[in-house]
Amino acid sequence: MLKRLWLILGPVFCAALLVVLLLVFYPTHLRHNFELEKRSAVTLTARSFKGRTQKVRALTDPDHRFVPFFGSSEWLRFDSMHPSVLAEKYDRPYRPYLLGQRGAASLNQYFGMQQMLPELEGKTVVYVVSPQWFTKKGYDSSAFQQYFNSDQLTSFLSQQAGDEAARYAAERLLELYPTVAMKGNLEKLAKGEFPNLLDQQCISLMERINKRQDLFFSQLTSENSDHFEKKILPEINQLPTTFSYEELEKVAMKEAREHTKTNDFGIEDRFYKKRLNKKLKKFKGFQKKLSYIQSPEYNDLQLVLHQFATSKTNALFVIPPVNEKWMEHTGLDKNMYQKTVEKIKYQLESQGFTNIADFSKDGGKPYFMEDTIHMGWLGWLEFDKVVDPFVRNPKPAPNYQINPAFFSKEWADYKGDVRKFSVK
Repeated sequence: MLKRLWLILGPVFCAALLVVLLLVFYPTHLRHNFELEKRSAVTLTARSFKGRTQKVRALTDPDHRFVPFFGSSEWLRFDSMHPSVLAEKYDRPYRPYLLGQRGAASLNQYFGMQQMLPELEGKTVVYVVSPQWFTKKGYDSSAFQQYFNSDQLTSFLSQQAGDEAARYAAERLLELYPTVAMKGNLEKLAKGEFPNLLDQQCISLMERINKRQDLFFSQLTSENSDHFEKKILPEINQLPTTFSYEELEKVAMKEAREHTKTNDFGIEDRFYKKRLNKKLKKFKGFQKKLSYIQSPEYNDLQLVLHQFATSKTNALFVIPPVNEKWMEHTGLDKNMYQKTVEKIKYQLESQGFTNIADFSKDGGKPYFMEDTIHMGWLGWLEFDKVVDPFVRNPKPAPNYQINPAFFSKEWADYKGDVRKFSVK
């Protein structure tokens, strides 16, 4: 009888014991190691994007400055002018910490920020906001869930004050992840209710477990061991010894010419052959009816702005272009694209986010784009001319004036003259 009971209850007991040991005895931080931190900063995997330990370790290094670069898939476009390559080659006083994945947008970035709020307090960041995120239906739930984890959830729940941003975030999370854990707590938060004492204790317990679990598993993977060697070091060898934009432009143009020989779009050859060459007829005119002007993504972006204002984070927003020749091929409306940019900029500027690098009209410049929607070569150089001085010389955040009207459905659906939108 005892043997049978052990076979049934033994695994449960062992699992519970492991949780207790993990909770009580496992450390909560890693020792700083610049070489490992440099590698984690360019490890663009789903695990690194949604994990806590590696990015917090780098961002808290007292001897080396890592700066969050938020975005999506643009960071994956490595060439010799990529910001991480330039920072490493010329030993800049900072290193970009790349935070982005294909399909990730503002909502994933917001919940990821909950894992590192102390590291955002009073700091400088770069935030790429792509008009392509702003689709009519908004975020795809499967894409969102792919980059969301329990540590983000408990970090979020443990730090909310029940304001409008918290209520909106809880509602949005329930919408995109109906089966999410701790659903009851989220439903209360969505109604503006504060968690009771029992809820608070449960959230606190799960938060401690999740933090230690993240640290534990972050040490079991070696996924960040070769990105630096494969993506950064080979590109460094292409660059001149002494930094010069004039010399870098020569290298960029030479590299771009060598890698765009197979098509008239100015698109990198491997990308063109693999993804576009056999589908050109299919893509002809397929974006004629596409619009980015109405989207719940505007409300999601407001979450990020609210967090930056709360954390007094000085952010530079970068708005990228679309490859102009590709835009013409697919029928994407240029006027619509610019109207989207105008709406994004109004939401930013009217609340005090005036640090904006708008490249939205540069998609037709030679060698500015590496593929259909991502900058490369000369585009990265123009990016660097704006981003480097902003990051290199950090300043206090402006006096933000957050307006909750940008959480409204009226704003998400608004398609008129932005100057006539009532923000009261």
